[in-house]
Amino acid sequence: MSNERKLRKFGLVMTAAFAVVTVVLWLRGFGAWPYSAVLSGFFLIFGLFFPGLLGPVEWIWMKLALAMGFVMTNVLLTLVFFIAVTLTGLVMRLFGKDSLGLVFRDDMESYWHEVDPDGPCSRPDKPY
Repeated sequence: MSNERKLRKFGLVMTAAFAVVTVVLWLRGFGAWPYSAVLSGFFLIFGLFFPGLLGPVEWIWMKLALAMGFVMTNVLLTLVFFIAVTLTGLVMRLFGKDSLGLVFRDDMESYWHEVDPDGPCSRPDKPY
């Protein structure tokens, strides 16, 4: 795809995005909708007639998207993972669940779990 075509597409996508924001702001009665409409018009005019001038704007937008992508993938997913694991562990402790068998018990001779000597090949419904 040529650079001019890519910039024209960027301008039209931004036009549509700001048009949606304008409609939402107008319907909700916020006074900022004229500014959003001006930005939508700006992107429409420059996207259709002067796409080459949108190059710096597109470059800045892509750098912002890269930073947002870093935050979304690394920071947010890490937080969600640790929150989910912590909450799962707390709920399991609350209900007394010990799925790994880590609690020491005096009444057991051994913690070894017997398995079939043939291994998983003799029981395809239970491969582990």
